[in-house]
Amino acid sequence: MKLIKSLFAIALFFAINTISAQSITDKWKQMHDYHELLSKTFHPAEDGNFGPIKNSSEDLVAKAELLDVETMPKDLRNALVEENLAILKRQTKVVSDLVTKKAPDAEIMRAFQNLHDVFHRIVEICQPGKK
Repeated sequence: MKLIKSLFAIALFFAINTISAQSITDKWKQMHDYHELLSKTFHPAEDGNFGPIKNSSEDLVAKAELLDVETMPKDLRNALVEENLAILKRQTKVVSDLVTKKAPDAEIMRAFQNLHDVFHRIVEICQPGKK
C-alpha cells in the first residue's frame, strides 16, 4: 500500500510541474512562442541534429527580445524572474553567435543546454507558491 501511495505522490508531483510549465506559456504569449521554437530546436540538437538551431538561431533571438517586463503577466513579475529573463536573452544570443561563427556542435550544445536550463529555471520560479 505504501508503494502505491508513493507512486501516486510521484505522479501527482510530475502532473503539477507539467501544469505549471504550461500555465506560464499559456499566460504569456511571447514566452509560449519562445518555448515553442526552443523545443523545436533543442530536442533535435539533443539527438545530434543541429540543423534546426542552425536554421533558426536568429529567430530564437528575435523571440527572446520580445520577452520583457511589459509583456509579462503581472502575477509573474518579480526581481528573480526579471534577472533570469535577462540571462535567457544573453544566453540565446550566445547560442546564435556560436552558430554564426560555425562553432563545433559540442560547443553549441553546451551553450544550448545552459539556455535550456535557464528557461526551466524561469518556469520553476513562476510556479505558484515558489515566488
